[in-house]
Amino acid sequence: MTRKLLFCIVAALMVLPLALSGCGTTGIVGEPVSVKMLIRNNDQRLDIGDYVGNQLEELGFTVERQYGTGGELSGIWLDDPSLGLWNVYTGAWINTAVPRDEGANFGQFYTPLWADMGPLWAAYTPTDEFLAVATKLWWNDFSTMAERQTLFEEALPMAMKDSVRVFLDDRTSFTPLRADVAAAADAYGGVEGSWLWANTIHFEDASGTPIVPAWAGGPATLTMHIALEDLLIEPWNPVAGSNWAFDAFPMKATGEMGMEYDPRDGLAWPHIASKAEVTYLAGLPVGQSSGSASWLTVTTSPTEIPVPTTAWYDWDAVAGEWETAAAGTTAKTKTVVYYPTGTFGRPLHDGSTLDAADFLMYTILQFDRAKADSDIYDADYQATYDAFMQHFKGFVWDFDEPGYDLVITTYDDLVLLDAELIARANTWFPSGSYGPYVWHNLALGYLAEKDLQSAFSQAKATAEGIEWMSLIAGPSLVGGGSTKGLVQYLGDVLNSGNANYGFIPYENVIGDYIDQAHAVARYNNLKTFYNTYGHLQVASGPYFLSQVDTTGDKVELDAFTSYPDAGDMWFFTMDPVPSDPSGHIGPWVDKITVEIETHDNAITRLQSGDLDVYAAGLADADIFETVEADPDLHYYLSAGLFDELTLNPSGPFFPSTGKLNPFALPAIREALNWAIDRDYIVGEIYGGMAYARYTCVGTVTGDYLNRYPALLAATEDEYAYDFDRADAAIEEAMLTITGVTREADGKYYYTEPTT
Repeated sequence: MTRKLLFCIVAALMVLPLALSGCGTTGIVGEPVSVKMLIRNNDQRLDIGDYVGNQLEELGFTVERQYGTGGELSGIWLDDPSLGLWNVYTGAWINTAVPRDEGANFGQFYTPLWADMGPLWAAYTPTDEFLAVATKLWWNDFSTMAERQTLFEEALPMAMKDSVRVFLDDRTSFTPLRADVAAAADAYGGVEGSWLWANTIHFEDASGTPIVPAWAGGPATLTMHIALEDLLIEPWNPVAGSNWAFDAFPMKATGEMGMEYDPRDGLAWPHIASKAEVTYLAGLPVGQSSGSASWLTVTTSPTEIPVPTTAWYDWDAVAGEWETAAAGTTAKTKTVVYYPTGTFGRPLHDGSTLDAADFLMYTILQFDRAKADSDIYDADYQATYDAFMQHFKGFVWDFDEPGYDLVITTYDDLVLLDAELIARANTWFPSGSYGPYVWHNLALGYLAEKDLQSAFSQAKATAEGIEWMSLIAGPSLVGGGSTKGLVQYLGDVLNSGNANYGFIPYENVIGDYIDQAHAVARYNNLKTFYNTYGHLQVASGPYFLSQVDTTGDKVELDAFTSYPDAGDMWFFTMDPVPSDPSGHIGPWVDKITVEIETHDNAITRLQSGDLDVYAAGLADADIFETVEADPDLHYYLSAGLFDELTLNPSGPFFPSTGKLNPFALPAIREALNWAIDRDYIVGEIYGGMAYARYTCVGTVTGDYLNRYPALLAATEDEYAYDFDRADAAIEEAMLTITGVTREADGKYYYTEPTT
């Protein structure tokens, strides 16, 4: 879905107050209205941040600037916004698949519907009307494209009035790499965002044929050196861990999905699942590509589809079992996904094999975390769950279908515009936006969160004053101080004298599929893996995490030599399509190193052969000329990176500091749209390698280009650069705040309210 090329927010900076008296002839009373601005400094956001800071100063604010990388600044803006540590930061995002539908962006960027992302999202307070419309678009609560257009027409003006985010540009990005390296790059996410990069990346010989690695009998050990802009920014856990694209990049190599995104068009292909069937209510706006006919059967129903009363509908946290659907329940869609024989038994990195418990653990967690009676209840997950339950109607799990390990039938009112994506949304494969799931390492996480030693989500960890859980490093893994780590819990479940010996989470359900002996065997495999590699990041993907260096910000991935997929399985998504005369099975590289590098140094290292891929999405015209002119390099173009300003909505006075936050006022946030000359950013900062962007709807998407061009054009006209309009609107709003003045020097001052 999205990359959070996370932008950074400034640390707490003290404001030096002006004297309330004795200030000469100025007559100024109070403190300047100071804006704490966090500015990323490892790409053009440095220039964007300084430009915006200058504009804010011209508008009458005193600007304090803090520069840093994503890792250096993330702990500030991702913390509780009411602490007053920042006001604005320069952010960027990446689409990691070609976006077929931008409707969910309203909920994602302006509302608490994505509160799992952290305290900032939980602090959003859209109007009731805006939240209602955003929620409908979040889960496609419409029956026709005309209804959808009406929702866009309602949502877009409300989003601009809200403007907790001010969108700036869509980049035209490129990923540079050595000429003898190829991978399935996503048309929007590039190599960095591609879900299939690890399945396809390889070295080629002079004829363009992939070279077989040493582990599979090739002539030499193949080590691929890859660099990113940043790495190891936030904790890794698949429930609610790091959403940074930098962290997701190596994480994706360790995992896989039931169905994979096609990097060319954003549709889907079966991977672990083998086929699917989608039935939807006749008349709904659902399409199908001819290319999916070999694996996807699509039919319509003249009436809403009955949901069987045997379908699991919700989770009872008290009883520890599924609740079933009520009689008479109907749904707009029915999706059947087939997992063939051999799914259970697919090898995991620690010597275990995928089984029913992995699927069930993943699925139950989607419900249990929202239950107040749950041992792992997370209040900030509630909004996401509530939105999901507005459309989910139930599912049936069949473990007895001949020729299949598992067949899952899902009933839902969520209607995506593409039948392929309806199928993908209902795979229930144990992997998600934050990484791959396996039940036995998450069982340790369950115990740790139950005991309030660490928490899956940042929001809960912050609220409880405990560690944000990580499977790869830190106190939540190894323990320390008052924190009991996951490794200590691993000792408990392998200690026959401990109450948690052979612990089976959600035993009333999962215990029907595994027993204590199986659980102990899994935990022993995990212990051996930890003792060898020092972490608990176990999954079933083509590479496993062999080394984590949190000091040097580097990770190593080794080929998972038991990986069962044909090496050329996904080559058809590449351009050009490589030939594979070897019949190779498994990954194409013996070892992959991933580290941090700056743009300029990365190009120098690519040219010297010291680096093979710089997976960052660059949009620098000068670097592009260098890469294009070098016969030893080539590049992939992508269109999914975009920049925005994220504004702190807390206030208008921060409860922790008493300082004034002007961006608590929607009118001031809205006015910033007029204060930013997007053409300057596109032309002067990006040298033409970007497009001006005004809204949460991308400028190179179907919604912008084909469905609603007139609506988007009118919005751009309304919010075109007009500095005087911005200045007047901000002044009007600022002077409504008691104690605020604008003095002859053009600056705003305020006196803190007294109680």
